[in-house]
Amino acid sequence: MKTPARSGLEFVADWDGVRLDVFLAQEMPQRSRGALQEMIRAGQVEVGGVAAKPDRRLRAGERVRVAFPERAWTSDFDFERRVIFEDKHILVFDKPPALLMHPARPGWLEDPRAAQDEAFPNFAGLMAARRPEVLSSGAGRCGIVHRLDAETSGIFVAAKTGEAWKRLTESFEERSIEKVYRAIVRGRISEHLSEIDAPVGRLTGSRRIKATPFGRPARTALRLLETFAAASYVEAMPLTGRTHQIRAHLSFAGHPVAGDIDFDRRAVPRPPRLMLHAYALRFAHPISGKALSFRRNPPADFARFLKICREGRPR
Repeated sequence: MKTPARSGLEFVADWDGVRLDVFLAQEMPQRSRGALQEMIRAGQVEVGGVAAKPDRRLRAGERVRVAFPERAWTSDFDFERRVIFEDKHILVFDKPPALLMHPARPGWLEDPRAAQDEAFPNFAGLMAARRPEVLSSGAGRCGIVHRLDAETSGIFVAAKTGEAWKRLTESFEERSIEKVYRAIVRGRISEHLSEIDAPVGRLTGSRRIKATPFGRPARTALRLLETFAAASYVEAMPLTGRTHQIRAHLSFAGHPVAGDIDFDRRAVPRPPRLMLHAYALRFAHPISGKALSFRRNPPADFARFLKICREGRPR
């Protein structure tokens, strides 16, 4: 039996004689037995309020508490400054580059508090630490309803209640939420290129997502903002919601996003990261239905590279 604890999880043993590490491996299958033994030895597991050893034999009815100590990043990260809008149902966030949306390992889906225990900063862990009420609200995936690549900066919305999570998820599936990205791409894009319509998918045996006849239908609208000697600044609006759609489509058009490790083969000028930014988000509030619109300009690293492209100088 599992119940939420203030800063971890609490279980109640249902039978006599089972080893503590074996019991936890059954209750927390998303973590290996070895990892659980390390947690026990580190003092993160208590039986009846007392730290125990992995081979401790449990008695029926004993309470086992597993604590997830906060990593420094969960307290040091300037979370509140990044919140653009918040009410009891939703939170709109300005993601910096390099912040993961969630851990790569799937275990956090079974135990969201485990996202705080990751070595690398991630939004799921920040929500678990800074908005712990979300974990018992019925909102799945720590409120995450859509994702940005790790290196992509910009705006996204998260749910804080189960009803908001359900309705936002439906809105994304129905394509009723408008997303606008800004990107610096290689080469001079023609102002006549206003839409890319090409299937996107992953070929068997390959991790890379690309435009391919074997993919799923995908459309991206484009608007040219500026052209430079060897680059262009564009707005991209995904009209479908395929993974890595904008990156795959721009590469297909011969204008990969600068810094894209899968498609950008040019070294000069060298960008600090993937030059893709979620610039605007427009949607109806999932509960009130009120029209909401948010914008955030690209961060400093993006702006510096844009200046380099405008000046046409190598870096």
